[in-house]
Amino acid sequence: MAISVALAPGAAAKVEPVSSGTTTLKISRNVGEFLADTGTKVKAVKPAKEKKNGFALPIVKGEIDNKKPKGSLKHDGGLSLKGDGGKTELTRFTAKFGKAPKLKAKVDGENTALFKLDTKNAKVRANGDTTTVKGVKVLLSRKGVTLIEEVTDMRLEDDDVVFGKLKVAAEVGGGELSLTGGDAALPLDAAFRSELTDQGITSSAVSPATKSGNRFGFPVEGGKVSEDGSSGQVRLDGAIRLAKGTTRLELSKSRIHVEDGKITTVVDGTRMELMSFDPNRVQPAIGGDNVTLTRIEAKLTQDGAAAINDAFGGTAFSDGDAVGTFQVDATASGEAP
Repeated sequence: MAISVALAPGAAAKVEPVSSGTTTLKISRNVGEFLADTGTKVKAVKPAKEKKNGFALPIVKGEIDNKKPKGSLKHDGGLSLKGDGGKTELTRFTAKFGKAPKLKAKVDGENTALFKLDTKNAKVRANGDTTTVKGVKVLLSRKGVTLIEEVTDMRLEDDDVVFGKLKVAAEVGGGELSLTGGDAALPLDAAFRSELTDQGITSSAVSPATKSGNRFGFPVEGGKVSEDGSSGQVRLDGAIRLAKGTTRLELSKSRIHVEDGKITTVVDGTRMELMSFDPNRVQPAIGGDNVTLTRIEAKLTQDGAAAINDAFGGTAFSDGDAVGTFQVDATASGEAP
């Protein structure tokens, strides 16, 4: 489960990048007793661990204010709940502190605001390379109450339930690499090329993109990636032009969202999610100021397929059709450790 603690910078404080650490989620006594009475089991999803003081969630990256409960932290691991009403996993948590503090989790593939956060009594302290945040209450939201009731198959008497507390111990250091140049290659998938040909559609590059044979090349015009290459965004310049007779469709200014597994593109003046890929299959390699991302296996989304079908007529293209595999070879403004 990835927990993201969003903390924004304050005027008299300093926001620092975070490279590692642990966030501990301790379930309250009342909720713990309710879960035990209903026979509901709570377990850690690796690499999170269950310890005496709560569930320890490894921090992957983020940033944190060294004086106020503000910033952004992401964690790995998670929690699984199994009761009479079924089983569910809470993953990729995102905690936001600020005007509307809340804790989201990915449940069944969707980010859901399961918890509200109370930071009235939160205390932040910086000691060397470690910044701690204590005293953050985690309360169930309406959606959180619904989830607990569904899993336990029991009704909670009190909707305003304190689910537990968060304690953050973040190790500052690290950060993101700013991309300053390079290029991305996209050889078109054979089946995709064949379908274009069958439909009488030609493909060409719009400068500064290039095309050599079936391989498109796009200059990297910016973006940022994490120092391990597991997240961030790569911004590309140029476009692919699809044409049939007098009809043209340009797919331009693509952005590869590494962690989210999506590729957004400007189509007819509107940015849309044209393609998607499995982020777990991406292979990053960071060395000095060189950033390489391979196995970005792009497939049409439902909207992407509809954009091509609507432009040229017919129903030849479908959600999930392979387009090709991107490889990014970029340069960064600084050196990763």
